[in-house]
Amino acid sequence: MKLLYMGTGAAEGIPGTFCNCRLCREAKKLGGRNIRTRSQALIDGKILIDFPPDTYAHYLAYEFDLPSIRHIFVTHSHMDHFFPTEFMLRREGFIHPPIELLHLYGNKTVEEAFLSCLKRIMGRGDENFSFHPLVPFVPVDLEGYKIHPLKAKHDPKEECLIYGVECQGRALLYANDTGFFPDTTWDYLKSAKVCFDLVSLDCTMMQFSDGNNHMGIPDAVKLRQELYAIGAASQKTVFVLNHFSHNGGWNHSELCKEAEKQGFQVSYDGMEISV
Repeated sequence: MKLLYMGTGAAEGIPGTFCNCRLCREAKKLGGRNIRTRSQALIDGKILIDFPPDTYAHYLAYEFDLPSIRHIFVTHSHMDHFFPTEFMLRREGFIHPPIELLHLYGNKTVEEAFLSCLKRIMGRGDENFSFHPLVPFVPVDLEGYKIHPLKAKHDPKEECLIYGVECQGRALLYANDTGFFPDTTWDYLKSAKVCFDLVSLDCTMMQFSDGNNHMGIPDAVKLRQELYAIGAASQKTVFVLNHFSHNGGWNHSELCKEAEKQGFQVSYDGMEISV
């Protein structure tokens, strides 16, 4: 499997949209891997994880066929992960020729936001879309992939998700916008007996510990040890930190220096990794 990180920033991006802090000024000046758009990833050029307002920019920047995407898995309804207004452009008058069905997967809050948006901007539902409500810990099988929706520890007002993905004997865990996993997710991972080849972990706070809504390097170290303990990861597993806020206080090179001390790779916009 190939995982393409197209956006690796938190809600405000780096530099922050309206921020003038030292780190944001420095990121804008340095450019390159210090620039982080809102979170989105692509698996094998086929399956999108999240649909942020930066999706169009990602479409222009990276070699993927957005009009041909048929499956989008959404982690939660926050605007930097789900921006359904863009879907108004996926209908007659904006697209030629007629397009195939787009399948969206997510929690109940995401579904409500999606349906409300369709009604508001289109005045009705639309035959170009099909929404599939996900039940945590009930896998979805599609086109040779097995997708495991797992509970995240994030916004208590909705059932936020992270995803395990299996295909042809390989497995990855995509887990940003979460603190230390809830007990139900640990129980499922123990019973599923999947050893991940790649684990992508939230590191919004970089140097600082959180564990409730997000994580920093200290939390990622602790979570990795638990994955080892239950057999969900091995010494061969690649661990990548992802989803960063300027509030973490480090530019890309500073973050890499500290992450490497703990055996983590650091994602950046445009990074592709194969397992």
